[in-house]
Amino acid sequence: MPDKNAQVLAGKVAVITGSGGGIGRAIAEAMVREGAAVTIVDINGDNAAKVAAQIQETGGRALAVTCDVGDRAQVRETLRRTVAEFGSLDILVNNAHDLREVKTTLLDTDDEHLLRSLRSGLFGTFYFMQESYPHLKNTAGAVVNIGSAAGVRGLASYYSYAVTKEAIRATTRAGANEWGPDGIRVNTICPAAYDTPSMSHWKTKSEEELAQAASFNPLRRLGTADDIASVAVFLAGPAAGYITGHTLMVDGGSTIDAGR
Repeated sequence: MPDKNAQVLAGKVAVITGSGGGIGRAIAEAMVREGAAVTIVDINGDNAAKVAAQIQETGGRALAVTCDVGDRAQVRETLRRTVAEFGSLDILVNNAHDLREVKTTLLDTDDEHLLRSLRSGLFGTFYFMQESYPHLKNTAGAVVNIGSAAGVRGLASYYSYAVTKEAIRATTRAGANEWGPDGIRVNTICPAAYDTPSMSHWKTKSEEELAQAASFNPLRRLGTADDIASVAVFLAGPAAGYITGHTLMVDGGSTIDAGR
């Protein structure tokens, strides 16, 4: 009989970008609980160091790396340090995204705003996938990219963000098709979590407003970073061994009618 208490990621090594807080941090902590060693990657080095230190204090293995994911040289160095520290790479989670001034309409978006979003989101994902490929091929690894319902729906006033997130989903499908023969699985999560720094404005809402927001999805509750993290662990683990090229909406059913 299988051991129900076995850690599903025991012995694995994961790199999680944007893991100095929010969903990325929750994913890193969840993967550590399941036995993985993790590299905490964040543009804010202090945040990365704090998360890594807290993981180490609980007996987990963690490396903190300050990295601008839009700089290929820094991406390459992050992976070099990871493999030097832990010996391999099994899991890549592309979560980082510059969330400054996320809201812009198609007409109001200028080149700078669009390029900033593409640099952190799309190019960060692109660089990490390309540079990770030799390591992931060696371990028949898994990639989990983070998309958004904003892209699936073409959400009004989120043009740069939505375009970037849909480009990441296209990258997922291309990676799944091209790298499947190497045993590498590539999937996307489109999350809805309301207890993260980027969604901090929800903390100012009244109980009535929160209940009304929750009423728009079939499960009638607001999601948390832990809801997202558990799905990332699943997609990175053996139970998802026959799943690739898929977008999983982890949003309580909010996009059930999105026609994706």
